[in-house]
Amino acid sequence: MSFDERKLISKLMEMKQDLFDIVEKKYGEIENLQEEIRHLEKRMKEIDKLIGINNIVDAESFLERMKDEPVENVEDTRTIFSPIDSNQPLVKMKYEGKQLEVWILKPEIIRIKKESSEFIEHILQPLFPLKEKEKEMEVVVDKQNDLGMITKLLIKNLYKAENIDEVFKVFQDLIGQKM
Repeated sequence: MSFDERKLISKLMEMKQDLFDIVEKKYGEIENLQEEIRHLEKRMKEIDKLIGINNIVDAESFLERMKDEPVENVEDTRTIFSPIDSNQPLVKMKYEGKQLEVWILKPEIIRIKKESSEFIEHILQPLFPLKEKEKEMEVVVDKQNDLGMITKLLIKNLYKAENIDEVFKVFQDLIGQKM
């Protein structure tokens, strides 16, 4: 085998690996979308039940009660995509068992370090009002990359559905400021 043939085979192997990586990424995206679809279908079924009641007062009281009740046996996964490239997920959040896991999928874009003023200003301060509602809530930096950028946060003791929405908004705002 000549040098050029080896070089060509090497390039083809690199291309094959790149394609494999892309396929794996796409399967991950499909899994995320399927999870989100299941979650949305579940919510639609709950709404269908309310519509079946045919009583707006019952539906309104149900919504009001649900707003303040602790979230139990609920799993919720959400992904925030880049406003520049809608195919690029930046943050993934998964709520399960009163704990919200927040993965920063592109720490090189978000660029938040644990001891930075940005962490305090863009994450801790916006979450502080939740601490008033959720007295036991705590924010833990679970993982950092080699450069000290946060890659995973845990928000523990989060009990109310409306507060999950507020955390999601904090990260949407963060991405909006970073992009």
